[in-house]
Order: sequence, then C-alpha cells, then structure tokens
Amino acid sequence: MPTILLVDDEPANLEVGAELVAVEGYKAITAGDGEQALRAVQDYRPDLAILDIVMPKMNGIELCRRIKTNPLSYAMPVIMITALTSQEDKLKAIRAGADDFLTKPFDRIELAARLRSLLRLKAIHDRLESSLATLREMQQAREQLLLRAARDVNGPLNAISDCLQSVASGQHLLPPDVSQKIEPALFCVDMVGSMVGDFANIMRLEQDKLQIAYESLKAEQAANARQQEQQK
Repeated sequence: MPTILLVDDEPANLEVGAELVAVEGYKAITAGDGEQALRAVQDYRPDLAILDIVMPKMNGIELCRRIKTNPLSYAMPVIMITALTSQEDKLKAIRAGADDFLTKPFDRIELAARLRSLLRLKAIHDRLESSLATLREMQQAREQLLLRAARDVNGPLNAISDCLQSVASGQHLLPPDVSQKIEPALFCVDMVGSMVGDFANIMRLEQDKLQIAYESLKAEQAANARQQEQQK
C-alpha cells in the first residue's frame, strides 16, 4: 500500500486530506510543519507528499526543495496545495522541484487522478532503480570473481613458468623429444596468462559501460522533469 505524506499547519485540513487519501486506498501520514515532515520522510520513506505552501517556520516551497535535494527522497513526487493564484509562487514551487499543483479546496476526483498518475511514475522509477542496483551488484560480483580467479590462476602459472624457465636453462642436457616441448609449453603459459588479463579488462569495460548507461538514464530523467516543468 503506497504511503502519502500530508503536510499542513491546519489540523482540520490534515484530517480531511487523510480521509480522502484513505478512501482511495492509501496509507496517510500527517505532519503539522516542515520539520515534522522531514522527520517523517526519514522515518517512513513515503511514496508521495502533499504539501501546503503557506505554513509558518518553513513554507511548503522550502520543504519541497529540501525533499528534492535529499538523496533519500529526491524521486518522491510532490503535490503542492495552495489557495494562492500567484504565478510567482507557482514558479518558485516548480523551481523547488514540485511535480504537480492542486488549489484548495481541491476536488476528490482530481486528487485521486493526480495521485494515481504520480504514484505510477514513482513505481516505475523505483523498479528501474532496483533493476539498476541489481545489475550493478551482479556486475561487481562478476568482476570480483574474475579478479580473484585471475589471482588464483596467475600464481600457479607463474610457478609453472619459473619451472619451465629453469628447465630451459639446461635444455641442452635433455633428450631432444623433451627439449622440443619446453618452448611450446612456455608459449601456452603466456597465452593463458594473457587470456586471464583480457577477461579482467573486459569486465572493467563492462562495468564502465554500465555506469555510463546509469548516468545517461539519470540525465534523461532530469531532462524529462525539466520538460514537464516547462509544460506546467
């Protein structure tokens, strides 16, 4: 069940908002000011926040900005609730990272639609983040496994190579059929060592590509967010 954080300094507004949220099948968490809201974000990790703009101590715009600059909550959608019609206030809220707006008193059907839309986007984002995290963990595990295997293989290979080099130093004392096998054996040892090194380099390149893809995705998400702000 998604969790919705409602922030308003008027208890009556919080009660009404919590009832509407509950009717839509969501869990409501309420906070009477910005500081309480930030603690709730830290403790409960809500899926979406509904903030009143006009509040004492910390207004909704500043609260939105702090939510959006927090690594734990930057992706959480924020709906701003206000009775004000000032375009300047709306622009400030957009710059702070607000995702949507509702005007008090808000319509229940409109609220439900906004919640469904933003929570769906949040769920997609969370699944994507989870998939990327899993991929990074798998990639790191593979790289560590290969590096460990390379260390484990290189030790015996070096020992074999040293042994062959020692034998090669007295190659003239060996029977011809044995002497002829030393150089191919040394070549095979070098080839296996090169293959292990190549595999390790490939794993590092794949790790770099994954990081680049992740950064590209984050940049695309930021660009989409800016585009949405411009369309509001």
